Amino acid sequence: MVELKVVKRGRKVTLSPHQVAFHLKHSDLGCPTFVLVQYVPPSGFVRDSELLLYANHQIMELKRLGVGLEPIGRWAWGGVMWEMLRHQLLTAPMCSQ
Repeated sequence: MVELKVVKRGRKVTLSPHQVAFHLKHSDLGCPTFVLVQYVPPSGFVRDSELLLYANHQIMELKRLGVGLEPIGRWAWGGVMWEMLRHQLLTAPMCSQ
């Protein structure tokens, strides 16, 4: 499961308590979930955006630090290496239950 987010202002990634609980529960179960964030920098130009991939075990820090948290994957918007992103998603360990 991949949660999609866009950050257009500031650095905060808006996550509801339900979303945080979902990612924490799946992390505890050993089931991979991710948050994929399009971060639009202060310039406001989409062409300057980055795509940031976070794993569920990072959810509390992501909520606290926003895009200041180091992601497990980072790509320039115009140069997203989709095969690398796909590989990271598909090679995550499967659910243990």
